[in-house]
Amino acid sequence: MKTNYIKVDMEGLGKLNFTEKAVFSYIKSLSKEKGYCFSTNKHLCAVFSLTDRTIYRILKKLEESACIRRETKSLGYDGKQRRIYINPQYKH
Repeated sequence: MKTNYIKVDMEGLGKLNFTEKAVFSYIKSLSKEKGYCFSTNKHLCAVFSLTDRTIYRILKKLEESACIRRETKSLGYDGKQRRIYINPQYKH
């Protein structure tokens, strides 16, 4: 039986609670291929069974803690595109 898990160095993340660390780990795993994560709040809500407001707060705390950086740009009529970058300190 194969077990999937996400390995993340949690050093320096002591100020985050378990859920915040789990979301950070998930974002980090999604950003490995392209160097950023483009997951929507809706997707994160579904994965973690959390409300949109809770995901918003977690992302805000991760950004304030310098774990992630978010960039959003307008795509005109197609909406917005968001990229979430992991702080290089946590990329290993």
